[in-house]
Amino acid sequence: MKPTSEHDAGAANGALVNSVLKAIGILECFTPVQRELTLSQISRQLGLPKSTALNLIRTLESRGYLLYSPHSQTYQLGYNVMTLSYNLRTSMPIIQYALPFLEELQVKTGENIYLTSHIDGQALYLEGVYPSIRIGNYSVAGKRLPLHCTGCGKAMLAYLPEDEFEAVIKRWGLPAITPHTITTRARIEQECAAIRARGYATDREEETLGVKCVAVAIRDSSGYPCGAVSISGTTISMRDELLEDYAKMIARVCSVLITNAHQLPAAQMRMQAQEAARNGASSDL
Repeated sequence: MKPTSEHDAGAANGALVNSVLKAIGILECFTPVQRELTLSQISRQLGLPKSTALNLIRTLESRGYLLYSPHSQTYQLGYNVMTLSYNLRTSMPIIQYALPFLEELQVKTGENIYLTSHIDGQALYLEGVYPSIRIGNYSVAGKRLPLHCTGCGKAMLAYLPEDEFEAVIKRWGLPAITPHTITTRARIEQECAAIRARGYATDREEETLGVKCVAVAIRDSSGYPCGAVSISGTTISMRDELLEDYAKMIARVCSVLITNAHQLPAAQMRMQAQEAARNGASSDL
């Protein structure tokens, strides 16, 4: 059977452009920890000859995706990356749809509220709503964190199909982020069973010391966890006696968002993977 679109035809032929992959690799070298990198560092990190890396870097620089600092002789991400991020966010109507409900939760609780999904086995933060006086001065949108140590992450992890659960553990492991992080297979399975039984997940200083949160998964009609919403605060303000009531409040929001669950990144990535698998099976016929 022939591929049904130009995209499918390209995928079937394995038409990946190596130079583009290398250029993307350069952009992915930059992290909150590695904000500035020299040519030598980029070359070494990617295993590329300096001449090849420099040509790719200059191309990215010419299009505004990298910036060069003559003083430090380092590169950093360019501002056009921010433009791409803005364009992506505006193409995700689920964020604008969810915002009024997230803001209502924030007003009722006085805590930080997060909307997340998951991609590549990690929690992806889409939006945050904060008190008027907030700790921290950055946008959470685009941040990725492990699934096993965050409230939202564990809420989604608990409902993943077995094969996806296995893939997450195999790829990322269960590293200790704080002294309270769950780091064994037996413990995370026990935790996921408890989450399914009570309907919500908690994070008790497992990702950040001094921070506690409660989260509920956004599950589609098939039960697949496409996203999650959490209420997060300090260990002092997030008293244990509040968690169940907070979970009920989040669950009501999730019951509204479920109608748009297909717009969340995890749902779209899953749909893409299923379509690719079907096309692969068809091409073998």
